[in-house]
Amino acid sequence: MIARIITKRVLSLATVLLVVSVLIFTLGTLIPGDMTSVLVGQEGATAQQFEAVRQRLGLDQPLIVQYFHWLASAVQGNFGTSPITGRSVAADLAQQIPVSADLAILTLVFSTLVGVPIGIIAAVHANKRADVAARAVLLTIFSIPVFVIGIVLLLVVSAVAPDLFQVSYIPFTDDPLGNLRSMALPVIANTLPFAAMTMQLTRSAMLEVLRNPFIVTARAVGVRSNRIHYLHALRNALPPLVTFLGFQLGVMLGGLIVVEQLFGLPGLGRGLLEAINNRDYPAVTATTMVFAIAFVLINAVIDTLYPILDPRQRR
Repeated sequence: MIARIITKRVLSLATVLLVVSVLIFTLGTLIPGDMTSVLVGQEGATAQQFEAVRQRLGLDQPLIVQYFHWLASAVQGNFGTSPITGRSVAADLAQQIPVSADLAILTLVFSTLVGVPIGIIAAVHANKRADVAARAVLLTIFSIPVFVIGIVLLLVVSAVAPDLFQVSYIPFTDDPLGNLRSMALPVIANTLPFAAMTMQLTRSAMLEVLRNPFIVTARAVGVRSNRIHYLHALRNALPPLVTFLGFQLGVMLGGLIVVEQLFGLPGLGRGLLEAINNRDYPAVTATTMVFAIAFVLINAVIDTLYPILDPRQRR
């Protein structure tokens, strides 16, 4: 039974990723401009030089042939060599992925630590001063774009405490404290809007649970409020909250471009933006595929966790 479920889930994931790979490769070919012109130059190049480069890159082949050549190499972890930098695309991704994962995980952790407790307090004190104040502050922050928050943080920190935070990225394995100093500002800028969303969803989920008859019964028989709020209500509010956090992590990956570019982090988002500007098709397709795989895997994990958190889903 379990083996059949796992097999079905793996086949489903493989099908989704295959469809996504077709879309990514096809959309990559629709990017305006031609990589050949980037390599040989717009001016002074002959038609023979253009054709020679196209043949060397395999661009003279039908699109479907190019796709299967790319797919066969990609499943082996070979995304080719960047014609712009001359480096292996897989090697560049291996350096960029830890940076983006570092930023995404820290953002998820801190937005959860901030958003969930405030959401619980807001639900418990619904429509009272604490609830109104929390919603007003966090929803105001949510309405401010991330790049504006980041610019304000940079201006304030550079004026008040320029030596407190590290500007250039330091890997956690090299210097844990230096890593926290280098990631503090990007994480704060990224955390604030996601914490606001987490707070709002936690509040809504908790309010829905607190209206259930079993909560009313627990209050009637004298169960303490803290036990009702933090054990019974929060446990029943977890399934939609976990689903949202998984979706939030996927959205967060897509928003890395802004934060990484603003703070100069050498991650996937910044690498993707540079690859698009340079018409570096191997890097664009490979980086986009990494984002797609991460998004699909996150959703698979959420689908697996949901029946564990909500026993009704096992029936």
